Amino acid sequence: SNETVIVSALNDLIKVNRDRFAGYQKATELTKNEELRVLFERLAMDSSKNINELSDQIRRINGKPFESSSIAGKFYRAWMDVKSMFSGDSDHSILIDCEYGEDVAIEAYEKVNRSNDFIMDVSADILLRHQEERIKEGHDTIKRLRNSFAKKQS
Repeated sequence: SNETVIVSALNDLIKVNRDRFAGYQKATELTKNEELRVLFERLAMDSSKNINELSDQIRRINGKPFESSSIAGKFYRAWMDVKSMFSGDSDHSILIDCEYGEDVAIEAYEKVNRSNDFIMDVSADILLRHQEERIKEGHDTIKRLRNSFAKKQS
């Protein structure tokens, strides 16, 4: 049914946000730069907010929000494989990895937003577009910093 497919899509976005949350938590531990630490913490909190909002939407249509045992659907791609996350420990390389993760997150939202597999109701639609904007903002900040840290290193 339409509901089942929507629940599956929203749960995939919960998984992406969980990965993103874990990624930024790890980045927060790795960096010694205060500006970056504050940013990473804020982006982790954004993901946590996204997860809560998505879970509310799922409950609203009587679905079950993602638990770690559920299977990933077609919109999910790992934000980053946590084991191989952050190959280097320089701030510049951490930012490169985060930027890659943000690209993956944006792609997941775009796939869901453009999908013809289901009809999303207005409130879910608005929420997803809002979350995608929030992630794009994070992505642009990360990218800007990555460029400025590249200059510092050269």
